Amino acid sequence: MPTITSIEPQKKRKHRFNVFLDGKFAFGINEQVLVENSLRKGMVLEAENLEKVLKKEELTKLQDTAIRFLNYRPRSEKEVRDNLTKKIAQKESIKFQEAQQSPLIEEIIRKLKKYKFINDLEFAKWFVESRIRSHQKSIRVISMELKLKGIEKEVIEKITSSVGNETELAKKAIEKKVKRWQKLSDLDFKKKLYQFLLSRGFDYDTTKETFAYFAKKR
Repeated sequence: MPTITSIEPQKKRKHRFNVFLDGKFAFGINEQVLVENSLRKGMVLEAENLEKVLKKEELTKLQDTAIRFLNYRPRSEKEVRDNLTKKIAQKESIKFQEAQQSPLIEEIIRKLKKYKFINDLEFAKWFVESRIRSHQKSIRVISMELKLKGIEKEVIEKITSSVGNETELAKKAIEKKVKRWQKLSDLDFKKKLYQFLLSRGFDYDTTKETFAYFAKKR
């Protein structure tokens, strides 16, 4: 059975160590996994223990990957699952569908939910606010985007029902641009308004009603 002959800190990566078995480099390991498994020089690693250590190391690396992914912006559960699946598929050179079956993914998702790193309801709230504020999209388009991100229908309806009707959103989306279009001819003004709102997913009736509202103010 292999014996740990040396444990050396990695030069460029803090909190990681190189483990040598019988005088040869065997694997890199996170400090947390090292401590949790009480690994030390002279320790004999049975096959079962070695497998346990390597599995824990892989779990820790994937978990760190997920947390880094979440640090950029809020994510839905599906986004995190897909990201982890891609990492596993690349590392093990297997198909995406096969990687989806990894038990490591379920374990990581469970932990992330437990510690509130993942919450689809909170994600949906953030996403809707962001789309309305920065991207000026219709409720219909936002709902489609949330669906693609794996958010359940009930959650989508709950969040979108509280943001107002389509016409009010359309007015907010266009009001700043309307000010810049005041010197346009009536025809050009109409073309600009229709093009902008329709391109952002507002339907024809909403666009027509919004145009009528601003046309009266010209």
